[in-house]
Amino acid sequence: MPGRFEVAIAGGGIAGLAAALAFRKAGAEATIVERVRAFAPVGAGILLQANGLMVLDALGLGDQVRALGTAIPRFALRDSSGRCLASTEVNVHLPPQYWPVCIHRARLHDILWQACVRARVTTHLGCKVKAVETRRAASALICETADGIISVSGNLIVGADGVKSAVRKVAGISTHLWPVVEGSVQGVVPYSVQADCHGEYLSGSEACGMLPMGRDVTFWFWGEASRTAVGAADREFAGWRDDVCRRFPPMRRTLSQYSSWDDMVRLQHRSVRCDAWSCGNLVLIGDAAHAMSPNLGQGANCALVDALALASHIAAGQPDGEISVALARFEQDRRPQVDRLQQQGQDESTSVLGRWPGSQIIVNLALRLTRLASSSRQRADVLAMSGLDGTGLDLAATGVRAPIPW
Repeated sequence: MPGRFEVAIAGGGIAGLAAALAFRKAGAEATIVERVRAFAPVGAGILLQANGLMVLDALGLGDQVRALGTAIPRFALRDSSGRCLASTEVNVHLPPQYWPVCIHRARLHDILWQACVRARVTTHLGCKVKAVETRRAASALICETADGIISVSGNLIVGADGVKSAVRKVAGISTHLWPVVEGSVQGVVPYSVQADCHGEYLSGSEACGMLPMGRDVTFWFWGEASRTAVGAADREFAGWRDDVCRRFPPMRRTLSQYSSWDDMVRLQHRSVRCDAWSCGNLVLIGDAAHAMSPNLGQGANCALVDALALASHIAAGQPDGEISVALARFEQDRRPQVDRLQQQGQDESTSVLGRWPGSQIIVNLALRLTRLASSSRQRADVLAMSGLDGTGLDLAATGVRAPIPW
């Protein structure tokens, strides 16, 4: 990236760290402001799919991620008792380097963070964004800290600060919230479960499951969609645990180890759609721009793709190009695919809300019939699930269509 170009990034999560690293590799200066005072291990498991893995490969981190996670060659969909209804054979349609990888979110965050440290990304912790000063040449994030107000300027402002984005709010970008709220509970246990328990279990508006995550570690999850409440948000723990184990007996293998909500992650998910992802020289990426249902496991992967695509478009537009033009091209390339994934996740959430008690029989039958789908149809489904458009297995298929600037 010719000349001095400065990027100010709000948010030190996966999207913000990946963006900072991509811009540094492209030759720009990158500064992150993050509201927490110190990074600490948070979250549970995360599923990195082909699109996210391709980005991590481009950033030079793919092999490290694969070494610390577990590749998932196939996904089993099961009924509440654990009987397999359908299996997605990812290994038939994708090469091994693009099989999904289950890894602890904290490990992924640490890999990105350490890479940013090596790349000399400037980081300010304990900074709460209060305003954005926008100017043609350079804008600034105005942040509140324990020592007072600081200003972090940049030729480009990136809002990577999540679903409740302060940057989005102070920038006045119009936002629409999907009416379906989804609740999830997740955790990690320090032992393995047998392979015939791996996969996702479905019943009514609930889904849960278990996946291997590194040696002798299992990631488990539970989720439910509701228009008015988030399943486990206000429930007494023992009652929730016993209810889940009664409806999904295999989940006893993990939930029986807990006696309280401690050491679990409870989340609320709501899809966010913005009328535009940018204004002037300010842009949103990741959940700040397009938080989506967790059904497809694409939120973090899309954030990674955003980061690389954004840095590539900005680099391609330098030195004389208007930043707003590059941002428009970034959104033009990314938005159709993101909109498709958002809509697919929302459709799945909506479908479970409308099920009547006997519908589970129909759902089970439909899942069994997927085994009869043609190989080409199965491949198309795997590619779509993996965040890839068309039939390609390259960065262009992920939505990164500008040349990689390194």
